[in-house]
Amino acid sequence: MDREGHLRVGGVDLSRLADRYGTPLYVYDAATIRAAHRAYTLAFAKHRPYRISYAIKASPLRGVGRVLSALGADASAASLGELLAAKRAGFAPARMQLHGNAKTDEELRGAIALGAGRIVIDGADEIERLARLVRRRATPLSVWLRVSPGIGADTHPHLRTGVLDSKFGAPIEGGEALAQARSIALTKGLLLVGLHAHLGTQLHEAERYAELGAALAGLAGDAMAATRAKIREIGVGGGLGIPLREGDRTLDLASYAAAVSAPLRSRAETAKATLYVEPGRSLVGRSGVALYRVVGTKRIGGVRTYVSVDGGMGDNIRPALYGAEYTALLAERASAAPQEQVAIAGRYCESGDVLIGDVALPTARSGETLAIPGSGAYAIPMASNYNSVPRPAVVLIDNKRARLIRARETYADLWKPER
Repeated sequence: MDREGHLRVGGVDLSRLADRYGTPLYVYDAATIRAAHRAYTLAFAKHRPYRISYAIKASPLRGVGRVLSALGADASAASLGELLAAKRAGFAPARMQLHGNAKTDEELRGAIALGAGRIVIDGADEIERLARLVRRRATPLSVWLRVSPGIGADTHPHLRTGVLDSKFGAPIEGGEALAQARSIALTKGLLLVGLHAHLGTQLHEAERYAELGAALAGLAGDAMAATRAKIREIGVGGGLGIPLREGDRTLDLASYAAAVSAPLRSRAETAKATLYVEPGRSLVGRSGVALYRVVGTKRIGGVRTYVSVDGGMGDNIRPALYGAEYTALLAERASAAPQEQVAIAGRYCESGDVLIGDVALPTARSGETLAIPGSGAYAIPMASNYNSVPRPAVVLIDNKRARLIRARETYADLWKPER
C-alpha cells in the first residue's frame, strides 16, 4: 500500500484501476506469476528430469498464459478449447497434454490435428476410439494412461479426484489400470509412454503425494514388466493449496517436490522418468485480485451485517460451489483498522451468493472499492452470465503498467449467439 493507505499491486493503485475500467474487475500481476514459476523450478531442480506444465483451466486468458509460455512451461489442458487457448497464448503444441474424461471424437481429432504432444487416455472406450482415429498414421501416437490411485485427501469432496470412487482414471486397485496398460500396448497406432494421476486440489499433505509417487512407480514397474512399453513420463497432477486467508495451511514446495519425487527416483524402472508437475492455482491464484464496488450495507441486529457489492457468484462461483474462503480489504483504506465483522454479499438472485461469510473490515462506505486477493484461479474460467449479467473485464500489470487483456462484456455480447 502507499502513503495514502491505498492498496497497490505491482506499483499500480487498484482503486484507480477500478475507476478507470469499472467493476467487477480482475487484476493479475505478472511478477507474481513469474515468482511462482521460479519457486517451482527451484523446488524441483534437484529432482531432475522434470517439466512444469501449467494447468491452463486455472486461467486460460491469453494474457496470463503468455507470461508462463514465455518462461518455457508446458500446458496441461482438459478440453480442445483449452488446447486452442494454450496455442493462442504461445505454448508449443508438442508441449501440451490433453487429459479429461469423456473426451469426444471431435476433441480427439482436434488434438491430433493440432499436434498435441500427449493425449491422456481416460477410459477403456477411449482406447478403442483412438485406435480408429490413428489407424492411418505413419507413426504411433504417444499417450499416457490416467489412473486412479485410490488415495484420499483432506479437501472438499468435489475437489477430490484420486479416490477410488471417482469418474477419473482407471483404478490401480483390482488391476483395471494394468489391464488398460496392456490393452494400449497391444493397440496398433498407440504408444504408451506415460502414466498420469491427480489427487485433487487445495491439498497440503506431503504424505498423500508420497503415496501417489509410490503408487505410480509401482504401476509403472508392473506395466513395463507385463508389456513392452517404456514408461518414461510420469504425470503427478498439481493441486497444491494456496493461502487465501490468514492461518490457512499450505505445503511448502520443497517438501512437496521431495515427497512426490522420492518414490519415483528410488526405483530403477522410474529413476530416469521425466516427472510432469501440473500446477494451476499455485501458479496464478495469488497473482489475481478481484475488485468490486460497495453498493450498500444491511444490518440485522444480533444476526449479521451484509456489505453488498456489484459482483458475486457470476464472476466467482467457488464460494457457493466449494465453500472457498477468501479475505478482503478496502482498496482506498487498506491500512485502516477493522471495525466490524461482516459478510460480503453478491448481487445475484440466490441466497447462496455470499463471497465471504465473515471478514473484519472498517465500516464500508457505498462507492468504495472492495478487493479480494487470491482470486486469480478458476474464478474467470468458471464465470457465467447468470441473471443476464455481463462478465467482468481483466487487467494485467507488468513493469508497473496496467494493460486490459479482456474487455468487459456488453449486454449485446450476451445475445449475439441467439437466433
